[in-house]
Order: sequence, then C-alpha cells, then structure tokens
Amino acid sequence: MKTASRGPLAVLIAVLLAVAAGAGGARAASDGAHGPGGSGAQSGSSGPAGAHGPAGANGAGAASAALTGAQAGGGRGAARAQAAEAVRAYWTPERMRHAAYQGSGPSRGAIEHAQRQIAAPADEPGSVPPAAASSPGAPTASDEIPIRVGRIFYVDPFDGKDKACDGNPLNSGSRRLVVTSGSCVYSRAAHAWMNNWVFIPGYFRGSAPYGKFVGDWGYTFNAWIDDGNMNYDFGLATTHPNESGQRLVDRVGGDGFAWNQPREVFVSANGYSVNGQIPSGCGGYTRPASFGGIELPCAPSDGGLSRGGRWLMNVDPDTTLGYVNGVTSIHQPSGWLQSPYINTEFRDFYYRVADS
Repeated sequence: MKTASRGPLAVLIAVLLAVAAGAGGARAASDGAHGPGGSGAQSGSSGPAGAHGPAGANGAGAASAALTGAQAGGGRGAARAQAAEAVRAYWTPERMRHAAYQGSGPSRGAIEHAQRQIAAPADEPGSVPPAAASSPGAPTASDEIPIRVGRIFYVDPFDGKDKACDGNPLNSGSRRLVVTSGSCVYSRAAHAWMNNWVFIPGYFRGSAPYGKFVGDWGYTFNAWIDDGNMNYDFGLATTHPNESGQRLVDRVGGDGFAWNQPREVFVSANGYSVNGQIPSGCGGYTRPASFGGIELPCAPSDGGLSRGGRWLMNVDPDTTLGYVNGVTSIHQPSGWLQSPYINTEFRDFYYRVADS
C-alpha cells in the first residue's frame, strides 16, 4: 500500500468496502487538502477494512472507507448511481421509523485512556464560513424542523440491524460533506465500517423532505477506531447527490466549521430525541470536560439527544447558519452532552476531506 508522507498528521488511507459483495481494495490519498480522488491520489493494493495511516502528533491518524459498494473493482458512473439508488430503496419510511437509536457510549477504560492523552498544542482559532443553499427548491414533505438538522441511517455490521445517528451538512469545496461522530461511520464492535449509510436532512417521522443523500466515503480518526478515545469521536462522510441530482449543500446549505475556539462559549446543540423521530435541541455555555473535550448541560424533556448531532456557535438569526465546533459523542445520565474539542488536528482532517 502506498502512502504519501508529507505533513505531521496522518495520511488518509482509503479502504474500498464492497457492501454488497463484501470485497475491498485500498487506495491512499495525498497529504494535502484532498481526499480520495483529489490531487495526488494513488491506487493501492487490496487491504483490510479500516487500514490506518501513520499516527499524528497525538497518535490520532485517520482512516477512511467507501460506504457504498459501487466503487469496488473501479466501478464509477452508472455503477455508483445504481448502488446509491439501491441504498435509497432500502430505507423505506417503515425502516427509518424503526431504526434503533445509536446509544452505546465508550467504556470506562476508553474514557480513562482519553484522560491520559496529552492535549494538542494551542493554536490560533480559525473557521470556514457557512454557505446558503444555491438550489433549495421546496421540500417534498414536512418542513416542520430546521432544514439542515438530519438523521443518519445505516446497517451496523456487528449485528446486521438498522440503526440511526444524527448529522449535519458542512460547507466544503465539494458541497457534499456531512459531519457526525466517529461512532456513526465506524462500528468498533465489528471492526468494520457501516453499511447502507444515508443522510436525510429535515427527517421527520419517516419522511425525506429534501431527498436521500447516500454515503460515498466515511472518515474518522484511528484513535477512535483503536481505542474508542472520546477526544477523537468525530466523523465526516461524503455523499452522493439526491434523487434529483442535487449536491447536499446546494440543496439545504451547509454550516461553517470552527477550531481552537474558547472552551466556554454559547452553542446550540441540535439532533433527534432518543426515540429517533422527533427533532430536539438545547442551548447553553460549554465548559471543559475531564476527558479533554467539552460538555454542555442539556436535558430536554423528550429523553435527550442521540449521537452525532451538531454543536453550533455564532448562529445568524436570519439565516440560521452557524459554525460547527462540536458533535454529540455521548449524553451522560447527569444530563450533560459531551463532545471532542475541535483543535488543529481536526482542522487538518477537515481540509484533507473538504474537496473530496
């Protein structure tokens, strides 16, 4: 397997998972602002699911894999479109309504491991701006909830069951990026990437008002894959266009991305209640968490938020667009939500994927 070796953080190793056929081949991405298919991408030999890049400054590294099987054997174009359509067809309203809430959190050992990590050096704060939808159109079903808050559905390779998480569109060069938690793209129990992955912005009781955006590639940190380290429970996914051929951010807009922000800042946390059908949210000031991340008091009356939902700061009241500076990793019984702290490592991770 070939990898590029520029830069202090991990190169992204892309592993092709054939969801339908169960086969895969690996390819490496350059250590620049490009993911698979970007400048400098190289073909590699076949390899195991979840192959890793070299460790970064804190041993984080990063890994990636195809979330649909159409790319196996070099399939492109029509084959990829057919695979995406098969995933859309799989997620009927009935399946979506009955997908299980992804609620399992990291073990006590994983939390203790995270607490032992050395924090990344402080750096200058920065951000990528949000973007409004360029071809929004009208929703095809209920528009009772915020347009960008969305539900992720997938089949967990550990037990083969339909499950769900939360996610949010993130502005990027490709305009097809979703931000979520690492546990929503990679199953640590199965040591494999999620199958039949789809993102549905504006999901409400089985409806997909803005279309179904099938996962193309998923990305997370090695430190989450190997150790369940909460400091790196963070995931990104690129998506195929919806049924109308629209890219995700073109259709619903995308929030910005912020890093190295104050650990005490006002945010709005949004996602779905633990029953998976009803949108929910809360707002408040974050504070440093003992494991190295940040946490937010949040105890909505409908049972709390599921994993992967956005934490949004500096929200524009007119556009509702803001800047993602956290994602829900877990909600504690005490009513606190917890997120990794988005620092320079996450910035570099984002830029490697942004144009993919």
